[in-house]
Amino acid sequence: MENENTEKQNTTTTEDTPKPELSESDDFTPRYLDAAELTFTRSEVGTARLEIQDKVCHLRVVVRQLMPLSNPEAYISLAADEDTEIGILVNPSDLAPESLKILREELDKRYFTPTIQKIYRVKEHFGIHEWEVETERGRITFSVRGLNQNIKQVPPARLFVTDVRGNRYDIPDYRELDAESYQHIQRHL
Repeated sequence: MENENTEKQNTTTTEDTPKPELSESDDFTPRYLDAAELTFTRSEVGTARLEIQDKVCHLRVVVRQLMPLSNPEAYISLAADEDTEIGILVNPSDLAPESLKILREELDKRYFTPTIQKIYRVKEHFGIHEWEVETERGRITFSVRGLNQNIKQVPPARLFVTDVRGNRYDIPDYRELDAESYQHIQRHL
């Protein structure tokens, strides 16, 4: 008798369990956001908040460039966390000035990539190359392990250098560097 009740309960439970319905966000169709409906603000602790007019307020928003090299000023992904996309903002310049300022600050934090303007030296010690360079933020020294894996060339002459800490540095066109800097690039590539 006890087994019959248990079987009946199990059967009833599985038959009565509602099946999940696919929501609009599960169909992988991009959701484009209207800049006129978006307002970015800062929380008390400094995180970016996003309010979608008359719909929802996200207390924390994560911003990403969908085309960081070819079109960094457009197509910005807005997400509630690292995995939950809210939607895509095609043209951020349509935002209100204060919202645009906050969005750009968030992008700057996420994609901080100093531009190398001059290379003073590149010295190799046991497979690690120590770079001493001038950037728009001053003179710095960083280390790169495995040049082939950590220097990416984007045609025709742009270079992205990733140091041992994961920081990225940009050389927009190594052909436009001074002669000494250019020689360092040629010698170590």
